[in-house]
Amino acid sequence: MFKSAATKIAHNTTIPALAGNSDLRPLQDLITAEKMVLVSLQRLSVDLNKSSEALRVWGQGEGDDLGDILTASTAVLAHFTAALSTYASLHHTMRDNMKAVRTHEEALDELRRRRRRIGASAESAEKKLHRMNPENKNLGSQTEILNKLREEMRTIDGDIVRDEAGLSDFKRKCAKNWMTLKLGGLVECCEKGAIVGDMGKHIVQFIPEDVTQPGLPRCLLW
Repeated sequence: MFKSAATKIAHNTTIPALAGNSDLRPLQDLITAEKMVLVSLQRLSVDLNKSSEALRVWGQGEGDDLGDILTASTAVLAHFTAALSTYASLHHTMRDNMKAVRTHEEALDELRRRRRRIGASAESAEKKLHRMNPENKNLGSQTEILNKLREEMRTIDGDIVRDEAGLSDFKRKCAKNWMTLKLGGLVECCEKGAIVGDMGKHIVQFIPEDVTQPGLPRCLLW
């Protein structure tokens, strides 16, 4: 139960980490929107499968001709529901790419916060050093503290510059990955949908439309 709650909190769009960095909000909104698309596609696949199965059951009670044709139609539609499910599953990988970008963004944001904290510590150390008398026995150690803080600041500044450049490249790589999946998967799903539609249209042409004479049985197709 606690693990489930922690997972929900970690993916909540109002988590404190996002409140401190508004730049992450559009990315989080995108991740959330893609989750909704994923769920909608999964639901559509399930609903369409239920609908076609209900069609099959109804057809079986309406005569052999209609029963056979609608059973065949249900079998064909199953290929499209499977294609929808496959397309939906691609969104897991797409969201993983988006989350990877978010992780890098958060790491860089934390590095910047660390730089600000060290900068504040260095400023405080420098003020303390300026207040010291030249004969103060702690002058040397305080100078060493300040120098270490300044060195750490320079190191972090270099890390930030490198990470910013790397993040820019990483964003483009991930965006290309998830859009390739999204559009490539869409093409495949639509192609299968077109095939299913064409086959289904051909199958239903066999539904007889002969006029049944009152009092006589319907003419059998086969």
